[in-house]
Amino acid sequence: MELDILPRHALLFDGQGPVYTRPNVQAYSVVFGDALLHVEENLSWNSPFRDAFESLFGRKGFTYPASALTFWLAIDEHYMLVVRSLVPIVVSPLGLPTGTAAGIIGAGLAFLTILIFHREVLPLRKFASLVERIDPAGETIDFPRFRSATPEIRSLRNAFLHLQSRLQTLTRTRMALIGGIQHDVRSFATRLRLRVETVPDESERERAIADINDMIALLDDALLAARAGFGSLDQQIIDIAEWLTIEVGDLRSIGFDVHYDEVSGQGCGQVLADRVALRRILVNLVENAIKYGRECSITLQQDRDMVDIHIDDRGPGFEDDTARLLIEPFVRAETSRARKTGGAGLGLAIANSLADAHGGFITLSNQPMGGRVTLRLPIFKAV
Repeated sequence: MELDILPRHALLFDGQGPVYTRPNVQAYSVVFGDALLHVEENLSWNSPFRDAFESLFGRKGFTYPASALTFWLAIDEHYMLVVRSLVPIVVSPLGLPTGTAAGIIGAGLAFLTILIFHREVLPLRKFASLVERIDPAGETIDFPRFRSATPEIRSLRNAFLHLQSRLQTLTRTRMALIGGIQHDVRSFATRLRLRVETVPDESERERAIADINDMIALLDDALLAARAGFGSLDQQIIDIAEWLTIEVGDLRSIGFDVHYDEVSGQGCGQVLADRVALRRILVNLVENAIKYGRECSITLQQDRDMVDIHIDDRGPGFEDDTARLLIEPFVRAETSRARKTGGAGLGLAIANSLADAHGGFITLSNQPMGGRVTLRLPIFKAV
């Protein structure tokens, strides 16, 4: 606000001019009365625009923009006080700050940008959910078409369809190749075993037969692991405690020194698994436990949504820095490569691969009496 005192003869216009007819000025004449000599709008807008608004909206009910005003107030017969008000915010003809219009336009553009962005991202989200369902050994998933999508989205859809087709072709080819090899090797192994039967030395004959059996078992494990890797295992609901009781009984009947605490299995749930693959996991883990730890004991434990099968032995246990490496293929706890002291180093690797195909995993740890291998499997929950 600025104040000046001037002589009254400096007022060169009539104080009762047309400015008093403005709705936003008339109130001042009521307050100041005769002391108000004149009021002037410092930031008045052009009369053509003002007249146009008056013709459209009329004077009644239409608020003019807030402007800076200058008041001429009489002090006495010779002097007057000039008061100039300053408006810190410049307003538009609609009565809004000039930045408000830019903000409204910016907000509208931002909203439009979000809509366009959502329209382009939605296909990507659907593609991501469909990619997770791609099964190289299963049925083909048809990716939807988006008419409004950009050319890049359409190209991405075609690329996913091509990738899915290649994966399924590769899977079928590899499974057919492995199946053919297994069939032919079994035929060769059978003929070879018949010839080995004619070997006169009994010890040599038994070792040769054992080697042939190991070769067939290794081939079967490799095929089972390959099927698991491509998600082509059969699935059925298995009561884990009941299944374990039957399997341990079968293992004991063929000479395995394995003990199962049936009390620990009470209350454990069911799992969705391939019975043959699950049996292969158990046999591999029990064989390792007996080979390196002499005895084997099995307990069950449920941990929230998972069931743990603990396989304990009385061996030397596992070293912390090398335990994880034992799950890798062709890695053995016994460093020599002699067949009489161990297998090919695939038992734990195949077991872990099969466990992973069931949504579980295998961990190696130690317990007071020796080593512990834990198989963790998710509990089946009906939807």
